[in-house]
Amino acid sequence: MPTGMLIDDETRVGVLIFETAEGNFDFAINLQAVEVLTKALNKIELELRSSKTH
Repeated sequence: MPTGMLIDDETRVGVLIFETAEGNFDFAINLQAVEVLTKALNKIELELRSSKTH
């Protein structure tokens, strides 16, 4: 899942980008939340991939 960052003067906001069949869906959240959600989604993806091979 791609991530990014928006910087406006001193404010930094994380951006998550979900790629869908209809196009990309971007939303901005705080940087700590980006890290937590990215780790969680990566674990979900790994579980889904491993369940397809078993």
